[in-house]
Amino acid sequence: MTNAMSTLARVDWQRITAYTINNPRQAFINAAVAYFVLRQVAKGVKTVTIYGLQHVLSALWRTVAGGLIRHVRRTPGAGAVVQRNIAKAIKDIENSMNIDIPGETKFVSIPEHPMSDEEILAVLERRQNEAGVDWKNGRASGAVYHGGEELARLTNQAYAMFNLSNPLHPGVFPGLRRLEAEVVRMVLNLYNGSSECCGTTTSGGTESIIMAVRAHVVWGRKTRGIERPNIVVPITAHAAFDKAAEYFDIGITHVPVDQKTQRVEVKALERAIDSDTVLIVGSSATYPH
Repeated sequence: MTNAMSTLARVDWQRITAYTINNPRQAFINAAVAYFVLRQVAKGVKTVTIYGLQHVLSALWRTVAGGLIRHVRRTPGAGAVVQRNIAKAIKDIENSMNIDIPGETKFVSIPEHPMSDEEILAVLERRQNEAGVDWKNGRASGAVYHGGEELARLTNQAYAMFNLSNPLHPGVFPGLRRLEAEVVRMVLNLYNGSSECCGTTTSGGTESIIMAVRAHVVWGRKTRGIERPNIVVPITAHAAFDKAAEYFDIGITHVPVDQKTQRVEVKALERAIDSDTVLIVGSSATYPH
């Protein structure tokens, strides 16, 4: 701070003022260029302090290499080969997801004639396990959260009881509102939430993360006047944080983790935080890690 003040004291402010008055247009251009350059330098310095010089150079090489590849793809011969390979990869994905089963009807339009209950249930039973994966006995990783047949029967009965209810109308379904409030309070208590804390149920983990990010963005704008908010997340954080950043057009900084322990590098995390940060994410290692 002392060095900065001494530097400012040595600036010839009278000369700068006179130049600005005599050359307002050029002074404005100079200021704009200086602002842009300083902003880019600040971003570059921040990136280096967070990720390290080696990571930055690797990222720069990937950017340059990607640009070269894009130029090569535009050449007549190479471009045609690349496009054929891309088309083949897309076709392979489509074929793997749209498997034709002999004798099975494809319903691509509303049937002209009504189907009986038995016919509908028969279709559902055939499609219940088309892949043949024995997930009930643990032959699938992370796809199904199965609590056993007894719990499945109980949840099926609960779904049936509230199948036609609508939580948007608590006056009609006050018991449903009460159930939601109780579940939210249970979760808040798990995190030592005070009586002032609140919450809501969502359709799943992705929506929960998106709504949490939105809450912090709104808080930052209303309480701190932050116009360009950003969030800081470990690279192991759920992909929904990136989706939320894209949805709400906010900045997101990914912080590296220790390769052995998968714990976030705290020093890098500290350097990633700035005055516009509205959310700092803590994350256990996710499936890809």
